[in-house]
Amino acid sequence: MNLPIDNPPIETAGSLPSSPSSSPSSPSSSPSPPSSPLPAVHPDLVRAWVHGLARCRGAAAPVAVHGGFYVEVRVPVRSHRYVFAAPDPDVLRDLIASITTPGLWVNVCAPRADIAPALPPAWEFAEPQFLMSAALPPAPAPVAAPAGYTVETVDEDGTGVLQCRVLDTATGDLAARGRAGLTGAATPPSVVFDMINTSTEHRRRGLGTLVMNALTAHAVRLGAARGILVASPAGRALYRSLGWRLHAPVTAVRLPPPTEDEGTG
Repeated sequence: MNLPIDNPPIETAGSLPSSPSSSPSSPSSSPSPPSSPLPAVHPDLVRAWVHGLARCRGAAAPVAVHGGFYVEVRVPVRSHRYVFAAPDPDVLRDLIASITTPGLWVNVCAPRADIAPALPPAWEFAEPQFLMSAALPPAPAPVAAPAGYTVETVDEDGTGVLQCRVLDTATGDLAARGRAGLTGAATPPSVVFDMINTSTEHRRRGLGTLVMNALTAHAVRLGAARGILVASPAGRALYRSLGWRLHAPVTAVRLPPPTEDEGTG
């Protein structure tokens, strides 16, 4: 889920790139649809995800607007987005028509085909994403790093903003990482997993699972009973194999910034 933009969508699988390597697709691109119809997303699930995302990314609490949420995140960079649990064609059309600031994201829990009619030609889609959740084990197994690695998990603010880092013991290099934010915005108490990544040279060694297990164990100790995340296509397959439930595709669109040769006037 690596995009050449300053506000990438939520990452749940992949590498720790030194520079982004893929390009956003155009509105005419057609993603692979889900294999079967999905039920409507419960607004409480989206509320929990947005509030947990805000905590993970150093943002103020989301603001309820237009039947959805507006949030300004600060990690990894400062950026803004609207989030909706379902597409309302009139709301989307009016909101998108009012947006003139490039780079402001609109995220909707719906397939791309449901969003495309509201988009002017200049807007673009990000890679498809998927909203998922899972019940967390009440007594997670002990977490141990494989040989050659060390794992550390810290509560950054003492209230449930968690960061996990896996280091290569020999070099001290960052091999994998992840963040999680507890939220009481819905029942049961939930934790949102965010920016789970493994660097290319350390893949296929179970480090992504190690990060998830370490964050889960810490979150459960703090009272979390449900995990929520938004996954890439590769992440969706992995998490479904681990028992996570798929709720909806998440479509992210934006008015792209001007290219360097267009200038800024």
